[in-house]
Amino acid sequence: MTDARAGAAENGIFDEDDSDLAENQEVDRALATGNELLAQGNAAEARIALEKSLRYKPRNQRARNLLGLSLFKLGELARAEEIYRSLIEDHPADPTLRVNLGLVFLKANASADAVRCFETALDLAPDHQKAQNYLGLALAQKGELARARDWFLKAGNDAMADRMSQALQQSPIREVAQGAADALAGDKPFQPAVDTSRPAAKKRDTLEMAKPAGLIDAQQDPTPPVGTRWVATSPGMAPAPPVAPRAESTPVGRIVPNVPEPSHPQAASPAEAAAEAGPTPSTMAEFTSSSRLAMPAERTGGFAIGPNEVVIHVKGEVLTRLDGLVASWGAVSMHPELKRFRGKATDKPFGDGARRMLRANGEGRFVISREGRRFTALELGDEPAYFREEVLFAFEESILFENGRVPSKGGTDLHLVHLRGRGKLLIVTQGAPKSVDVQRGEALRIPMDQLVGWHGPLIQPRLVPIVEEAPELGVALELAGEGRALIDVPSSGR
Repeated sequence: MTDARAGAAENGIFDEDDSDLAENQEVDRALATGNELLAQGNAAEARIALEKSLRYKPRNQRARNLLGLSLFKLGELARAEEIYRSLIEDHPADPTLRVNLGLVFLKANASADAVRCFETALDLAPDHQKAQNYLGLALAQKGELARARDWFLKAGNDAMADRMSQALQQSPIREVAQGAADALAGDKPFQPAVDTSRPAAKKRDTLEMAKPAGLIDAQQDPTPPVGTRWVATSPGMAPAPPVAPRAESTPVGRIVPNVPEPSHPQAASPAEAAAEAGPTPSTMAEFTSSSRLAMPAERTGGFAIGPNEVVIHVKGEVLTRLDGLVASWGAVSMHPELKRFRGKATDKPFGDGARRMLRANGEGRFVISREGRRFTALELGDEPAYFREEVLFAFEESILFENGRVPSKGGTDLHLVHLRGRGKLLIVTQGAPKSVDVQRGEALRIPMDQLVGWHGPLIQPRLVPIVEEAPELGVALELAGEGRALIDVPSSGR
């Protein structure tokens, strides 16, 4: 059984939909106007109305989706891609949004990106028939005709599957890929990505009459009727075929002309060589005996923090970063971890570059150099906690996690990790973490860079300017409710 108070707090952080749209008459009018103009085929005017509605409600999901449709129709694919990427970031478990982004890539001839979008949509919804069909188109555009045929068969598109079979026997791959791209210009059923709670409209009042080629709208069921067969009947001008760079046609000498050969350094005199080398132990054994790595005391599990190094003990599964890794022992397998949203894994990596979060499985230990950082080991009890994503370094597998964010109107969003369950965790800060109380009726504001995390199910967060009239001074997180927050107090200079 879940804690209703914790659920309320979680929804306040992770659910970024606008719930008070009906209270804003101006937004209602602008959104209705944009919807009507799209239905009339006037994408340019619809774009103006939808952008107006988003000035009032920048995070409104339906307005953003419809704006993406209008930009797609106008051929502004880069902007449409940006909008659908942001929608996917907010709603990563919605397969239809990924199909829409894939169609943007498909129209832009970015077939590899389109394939990735459709494959991810099918990971989320394996029976999504339109994603199967569009994946076939993307693979055909890419020149992978055999795989394209398989996906057309899964989608029930026997006509396109037959075309792929014939092409594999008769036509050059590039010619067939170009022909397959023609299908993008044909009309296809319009289907919902969001706002399924709205009552169904009459066909003449929906966007189906003015749909951009292939892009899925926000009003219908994403699964077409059983037995449906889709064949392009009015092909338009085919996009240019993908052209791979031909490295063999470019002489190596032309890529980097006139590159000098590496020079050979002059040999040092015996005296100079001895001076550069400096004093050394007389034997290897002496040097290794006198230069041992100082490690924290051995433990059966968890985290041990020493003056210069931290030891992460793995016994079973541990999620950890490895930036600052010095050495490791044992039989441990490592796999990159993905972010989780509302109980489901997404396709977004948990952390970037050297700070990627990894799932370690087995038995062993890692030694991490502190590198001037402060590490703090904590024990999580029954009460859930929230941490800024950057400060969470490692935690045991018994702790459940979910990623989320607090949106900012004009600056950088705050990315969070919600932890619950029992187990040990490790945080990393620049200064000493200190706690402050969050009291009812008195909101606490913390500069975002100083935030470590908080606990207390009644706390509601939002990002606000530190000084309203001087936004250049930065952003603070405002916490209202009851609980305690952890802040990163910078160390005083010496």
